[in-house]
Amino acid sequence: MNPDDDPEERIRQLERPLTEQAHTSELGTAAPPGNWAPPPPGYYGSPMPPPSGSSSTPGLRLGWIVFVLLVVGLTIGGGAILITSHLNAGRTSPGLPTISGGGGTFTTVTRPSRSTPTPPPNSAATVAPPESGATLSVSGVNENKRLACDNSVVTISGMDNTVVITGRCKRVQVSGMNNIVTVDAADAIEASGMDNKITYHGGSPTVDKSGFSNTVEQG
Repeated sequence: MNPDDDPEERIRQLERPLTEQAHTSELGTAAPPGNWAPPPPGYYGSPMPPPSGSSSTPGLRLGWIVFVLLVVGLTIGGGAILITSHLNAGRTSPGLPTISGGGGTFTTVTRPSRSTPTPPPNSAATVAPPESGATLSVSGVNENKRLACDNSVVTISGMDNTVVITGRCKRVQVSGMNNIVTVDAADAIEASGMDNKITYHGGSPTVDKSGFSNTVEQG
């Protein structure tokens, strides 16, 4: 009888591969099918090249190192500049403006009050009574004088002087700036310059004014 015609033999032949596969699985190895053959070379194609960013070249690494060093240097330099500026600002204290080369503070000169002039005290220098018709003069700055007049001519110049004249004068001439003059009586009063104030107590003097902001009045 032909084995192909025997049903039992046919069943055993069909079951044999299944039994061998199961036995191989139990042993931990897989056997290729009987008709399996390895693929020819090149079947799976040529291997793919690695990605361009998978590995770094020495030149790229050197560039990163230089960049990091540059950032660190800029950070340190900026911090040093900020610290130096803070220290210099702490040493500078606000104060009054100074004049270059002078080494001192700038102050504004103020004029003395003219509302209530203070006459010279009795201890102030007093000129001895002159001869009749003589000429007297006062000049300078911040002088405080008391004069005796006997038909004399009195000339006052300078700045910020205070002069008290007793007696009767032939003529009183005042120039300069910010002078305060008090006279008992005079035949003529002449005022020039700026901001001079002349006060007479009696008589009717002839008044001649020029300059700026000069005052001649009875008081």
